[in-house]
Amino acid sequence: MAPYRNEPAESFEAIANFRDLGGHRTHDGHRLRMGMLFRSAHLGNATIDDVARLAGLGIRCVFDFRTNADIEAEGHDRLPSGTAHVLLPMPDPAQGEDIRSLIVSNPEKLEETFGEGRAAAMMRRGAAHIVSRRLAPYAQFMDSLCSGRPLPALFHCSAGKDRAGWAASVLLLALDVPTDEVVEQYLLSNRAADRLRGNLRDRGGVLDPLFGVQPDYIEASFEAMRERWGDFDGYLRDGLGITNEQRERLRSQLLE
Repeated sequence: MAPYRNEPAESFEAIANFRDLGGHRTHDGHRLRMGMLFRSAHLGNATIDDVARLAGLGIRCVFDFRTNADIEAEGHDRLPSGTAHVLLPMPDPAQGEDIRSLIVSNPEKLEETFGEGRAAAMMRRGAAHIVSRRLAPYAQFMDSLCSGRPLPALFHCSAGKDRAGWAASVLLLALDVPTDEVVEQYLLSNRAADRLRGNLRDRGGVLDPLFGVQPDYIEASFEAMRERWGDFDGYLRDGLGITNEQRERLRSQLLE
């Protein structure tokens, strides 16, 4: 099976980490339809042209995994008229002291807080917690898609790489996409790392683990899943409450 390759579906002025999930192939040779499911960073800074591009893609529903605090800091999603907005809040794995405040007011504490592998360790813990402690938002997300929530749809968090990254992984695994392609999709967020970082520069790259993703982050998610449910099928069935019938409906509407 040829490795998955995909480029961003559109070039946006102020929406980072945007891409179409279409093109992945399943173990039995089916293909995820293009133009049905998209993922991105938040839409709070979307320009008029960005919103027009979203409208041109026909996006009818947006799933937003941000908290109220995220939305207050980043802005409410700017959406085409008539687009449904579904809020499924969960905390960002990269939580803790505000990074911007540390850079501006106490840069010396940056190393103490995030240096010597602590940033990456924090991201691994967050990736595990997303699986073990954030069941309800992902259950609602998958149930909505399985139950015929209007498509095309887009889902996002703040940076579109952690909370949205696991959402994409769950969706692709539920469709029976090979795990190596799921990991490859997850790692594509590293193409947007510089844009996601913005002006949050630090001396020595202490913050680098927070603005990208690493294979051991998603492996921490997989390990948390295996520890509690044994495998993905157990997680989907017993953790998220998705039945085999729902899974088949999802396949029938998204695969070709």
